[in-house]
Amino acid sequence: MLEVTNILNPNNWIKTYSDELFGYAMSKTSNTELAEDLVQETFLAGLKSLENFKGNSSERTWLFAILKFKIADHYRKASTKYEISNSKFSNDDDSYVDNYFTEDGDWKENAVPKDWGIDYSGSIENKELGKALNGCIEKLPDTQKQLVLLKLVEEEETEIVCKELNITATNYWVIIHRAKLQLRACLEKNWLKA
Repeated sequence: MLEVTNILNPNNWIKTYSDELFGYAMSKTSNTELAEDLVQETFLAGLKSLENFKGNSSERTWLFAILKFKIADHYRKASTKYEISNSKFSNDDDSYVDNYFTEDGDWKENAVPKDWGIDYSGSIENKELGKALNGCIEKLPDTQKQLVLLKLVEEEETEIVCKELNITATNYWVIIHRAKLQLRACLEKNWLKA
């Protein structure tokens, strides 16, 4: 434990890292107040988890990892508040959102995802599912299709996907949410009932 205390120096964090952390947070949020809050939350989280620091990375890298988590957490929380209507990537028909969710963002009783009751261990079922899924992905709007392919098929990091598609993290969460809803509806319509 003494080793970790010698590696971390919380008394110098603000002087040493605040400008750099703030610059990074600003680049991800474009909001001064939010960026300041995220940096403060990063320092507080660092203080609370001093004992968790294993010394496998530098103090700077560790603080940046905390900040990245705080930023991702912020956008995850924002996406659950259904900023869908504010998205510039809206479909012509947003009724599918209304079909699944109440105004509070809860699942409608008749739309709660159900267990499909399928054994996916068999190769035939997997091939059929793969074929149906590929067909459903092809039916997605271009931005959703590109995002699904990059994130869920190629397993790219979210930050890389956002850069590649030139979208913000907020838009990323909205688009991936919509894509998943559409894929679910497509699979239920075209695969489960087949």
